[in-house]
Amino acid sequence: MAAAAHKEEVIGKLNVRVVRGSNLIIADPLTHTSDPYVILSYGPQKVKTSVQKKNSNPVWNEVLQLAVTNPTKPVKLEVFDEDKFTADDSMGVAEFNVTDIYDAAKLDLKHVSDGARIKTIYPVGVNYLGAESHVSWKNGKVVQDITLKLSKVDSGLIVLQLEWVHVPGVTL
Repeated sequence: MAAAAHKEEVIGKLNVRVVRGSNLIIADPLTHTSDPYVILSYGPQKVKTSVQKKNSNPVWNEVLQLAVTNPTKPVKLEVFDEDKFTADDSMGVAEFNVTDIYDAAKLDLKHVSDGARIKTIYPVGVNYLGAESHVSWKNGKVVQDITLKLSKVDSGLIVLQLEWVHVPGVTL
């Protein structure tokens, strides 16, 4: 029997609201500014925010969507400085796990009160958290607020809000 190309099944979607960045590094020493944007990578998927010109504390408030196939695979985040004439500079990297929001999405939360906190994740060990992360039940959806500390740079935080989107016909 010939081996068929295995396509991973989508178990849900993740809306990632890239809220803002704070205290990002200055990537353009001549202008003392940066033109940051964020790229999220998950498996072969890559999604990107808009560029915020001349801003080390950018506000994007943009929602990027990723199809989740494996809840144990982390989402990689990288911040870049857009350059016109040279390669874009890296302004830091981080990653976050989908497991906490996925585990909460599997629960029967119909009877849980709005705003209830389901789980708290603490910034310990090797995770990239810059503050406590909370998985909550808001407006009938499982959401997770995350503040990521960028690594490979001297400073920078990225604030995200994740929202689990159920895929019709998929039972978690």
